Amino acid sequence: MSADLILATLGAGGPPATKLANVIQKLVLEAAKLGELDVAVYVRSTGQLMSEDEADALPAEQLAAVRDHLVRVKRFPSRWLERIDDAINRGLFWNYSDDQIVQFMLMGPR
Repeated sequence: MSADLILATLGAGGPPATKLANVIQKLVLEAAKLGELDVAVYVRSTGQLMSEDEADALPAEQLAAVRDHLVRVKRFPSRWLERIDDAINRGLFWNYSDDQIVQFMLMGPR
């Protein structure tokens, strides 16, 4: 899973963890301004997080049971986790400034 390497890097501490944390923070802030964060549905009563499509596909009786507990939230797109993981694996993450990485991420794959 792509989050494993990211979590391991953050957990290891030191300059790589600081750089990764800074990039994630900057990426979220910039993406929020641009409307690039994914919308998800959070079920307060169960702590479940799902996509809007998954929420729309819930059976009517299940949806009725949780309707009052649904909250729309913004979240970090999973595709970015995969791209960060790939950049770390290939050694590219450490060759660019935080701002350059954020711009690359916001541009999308080439």
